[in-house]
Amino acid sequence: MQKTLDYIHQNKARFVEELFELLRIPSISADPAHKEDVLKCAEKVAQLLKNAGAEVVEICPTKGIPIVYGEKIIDKNLPTVLVYGHYDVQPPDPLDLWKKPPFEPYIEKTELHPDGAIFARGSADDKGQFFMHIKAFEAMMETGTLSCNVKFIFEGEEEVGSINLGDFITENKEKLACNCIL
Repeated sequence: MQKTLDYIHQNKARFVEELFELLRIPSISADPAHKEDVLKCAEKVAQLLKNAGAEVVEICPTKGIPIVYGEKIIDKNLPTVLVYGHYDVQPPDPLDLWKKPPFEPYIEKTELHPDGAIFARGSADDKGQFFMHIKAFEAMMETGTLSCNVKFIFEGEEEVGSINLGDFITENKEKLACNCIL
């Protein structure tokens, strides 16, 4: 575990900058004016998975916004964890409630977060969470400590009701087979 923690500590500045790049993409699925941003975000997520060590990475078309799928199978006899997340975000309205522009991430210390927290649209729902899983995967890949198979599924329609997720799951049961889901 220490090797993995050391890797994370040594790469923290890069991780933060990569997360900020992701947070700068206004992937607002509810606003058709941001369709290209949502697609750009799917491509960014796919690149993050590839860079982290996923051997299979696909941007899977749906009737709406694509789903990003990735996997690393190290041994078919080991358990498989499926990580779910979504790369779309809510609209940032009302804008006057933001201290800074919602797609310009920053770190600030607050009473609630004395060590500092990242503020930006999507930092807590859900880009920050799924990014954490990708970076944990990367750290385990780089330190040779991954002890299970990992699959990733990131959708771009959660904020508008996951319209096409059910069909994707039904059509890809074998691909998504796993022992547990995060």
